[in-house]
Amino acid sequence: MTNPGQDEKTRELQKVYASDNPDEAAAIYDGWSAEYEEHMKGVGYTHPAMVASMLTRHQPPGDGPVLDAGTGTGIMGQILTALSYPKVYGFDASEGMLSRAAAKGIYEDLRVARLGEPLDYADDNFAATVASGVFTEGHAPLDGLDELIRATRSGGHIVFSISRTYLGETFETKARSLEAAGKWRRVDASERYDSAPLGDDVLTAQVFAFAVV
Repeated sequence: MTNPGQDEKTRELQKVYASDNPDEAAAIYDGWSAEYEEHMKGVGYTHPAMVASMLTRHQPPGDGPVLDAGTGTGIMGQILTALSYPKVYGFDASEGMLSRAAAKGIYEDLRVARLGEPLDYADDNFAATVASGVFTEGHAPLDGLDELIRATRSGGHIVFSISRTYLGETFETKARSLEAAGKWRRVDASERYDSAPLGDDVLTAQVFAFAVV
């Protein structure tokens, strides 16, 4: 059973998940940016902590810059800098969210960009890449993984969450195709967890770590 306070905090997230248009989703995030962190913390948002924890298992802080794909308001950047990852770069489709991230003063560089489209980063540019709460319907297509692999150095790690309809065979098919192409290899995966309950709707998710070949 839901309560009115939780309904208020999850209303915008419900709108995003109901959208199947990336432009519409970005516009929702623009309008939500001022209250995003308060609302997400209020519903127990766990993606950033899960992804950062997985990164620390496999990628030491001193290896080089980290790309935060789908930066949002910079929650991931705050965690990574607190864990001594010294140079964090980021991009997001929402300018409103990026303005909040920029105000934190922790990113080396922030850009407006969208997963599923070419990214303006050089090949092999980052020691690691993270994506928290990005790969799910209404947000980013799984084809966005191709560009993250391209921009990450050989031997570096890509750590990301997968949730909702992508989780399971949809993701596994994409993962196997990239592995068969010699792009990456799987190194770790979390157990499944509830990333941020939408009332009675449980948002099942899982975090994966792959090493770029």
